[in-house]
Amino acid sequence: MSEASPVWVFDRFRPGEPLGHHSITLDDARLADWEAIYGAVTAGHLPSGILVAAMMEAYLKAFSPRPPGNVHASQTLAFGDPVQPGDRLEAEVSCLWKEMRKARRWVGFGVVLKKGDREVLAGEIRTIWAK
Repeated sequence: MSEASPVWVFDRFRPGEPLGHHSITLDDARLADWEAIYGAVTAGHLPSGILVAAMMEAYLKAFSPRPPGNVHASQTLAFGDPVQPGDRLEAEVSCLWKEMRKARRWVGFGVVLKKGDREVLAGEIRTIWAK
């Protein structure tokens, strides 16, 4: 029996440290899931929300388990090149910074999505970390 990974606590984060790499393909199954929730996409043009969903997926898969009670405080997004159905994206997740503010543990995470060597999304997720 394998031992469970320790919960990611504030003290484990190191600014500048990469936390994970994840591949995401904008395949038919992913697009069908999107369309089931949000409706059909315009032929040849994928909505930017698909990239935001991919960013959040990469963030959630980069490190776990997380403690209950974390708060997604905010995020910033910068969109780059457009994406097309079938594109394979590479996501890099890192710890950008961490600090104590008013007795709360704040952590900033960076997520960059690339298609080949071209950036399609760069985001920062700011979280109040529970433990």
